[in-house]
Amino acid sequence: MTMNGPAYEALLNAKAKYEADGYAVSVKERLSKPSDAFTTDAVARRDDEFVVVEVKSANMSDWSRKRLEELTEILRADCGWRLDIITYEPDVAPPLPDLDHINRRVQEAQHIAETSPDGASLLLWSAIEGALLRAAHERGVAPARPLPTRSLIQQLTIDGVLSDNQSRELKDFADRRNAIAHGLCAVPPSPEQFDWLSRFALSAAAGHHADLHDMVVWFEAHYASPDEAGVPHVSDVGGYLWLDSGPHNAEDVLRGQFEDALDADVDEAVRIIERDGLEWARRDQL
Repeated sequence: MTMNGPAYEALLNAKAKYEADGYAVSVKERLSKPSDAFTTDAVARRDDEFVVVEVKSANMSDWSRKRLEELTEILRADCGWRLDIITYEPDVAPPLPDLDHINRRVQEAQHIAETSPDGASLLLWSAIEGALLRAAHERGVAPARPLPTRSLIQQLTIDGVLSDNQSRELKDFADRRNAIAHGLCAVPPSPEQFDWLSRFALSAAAGHHADLHDMVVWFEAHYASPDEAGVPHVSDVGGYLWLDSGPHNAEDVLRGQFEDALDADVDEAVRIIERDGLEWARRDQL
């Protein structure tokens, strides 16, 4: 994201401190493999030392802290790199968008979708942006100031609020909306896309949009019978021992429970559930 205010000041102060200690520092650097999909806030190098520097709000959520702890272990194990977290005190976050306003804009967008696709897209995006801010507040990762559209989506993806698939859909829609808003030619979303975007806005605003991690945890909690340690049992031939009258088809169950889930996210959740079931099966046979 574009860094400014207290975050940027914290980065500059950290850069100066590392350089005073003999490090060469670069900012916004894309890491090398196997972490080349990650762009870090800064990298500090000294001799054979390689330090990844991330600047985060001091009041980041437990969810964000856990993700950073996981990243720390990945970088250490895979690359031998160190991860330093620089924290700062954030500005006051933007106000929480009104839930009724978001719901009303979704309804209005749906009402005019056939007669004015461009107008419906503008209305629906305003609802989605408000819904994203509400979801960020719910997860404790609300931005300290308004962010550009793509930066907001990217940050919420990094923080685990959005899946990669959701991020791609929203960025695509944001590009269409921006073209319309600036008087350029743009193809409005298909009826199927518009339907999902509407359902996503309503669910995200209410704090229960389909999350890949939550789908997997929900399924395992409701359908896979756990032992005393909380690990789902597996049958002798692999797979879960089911609660109720199973076995249950994970794809059907998830689609019924998470109506706003993208097909790609449901497919990925099913792969994770099946993978974990096989891992437990192998563990049970040791």
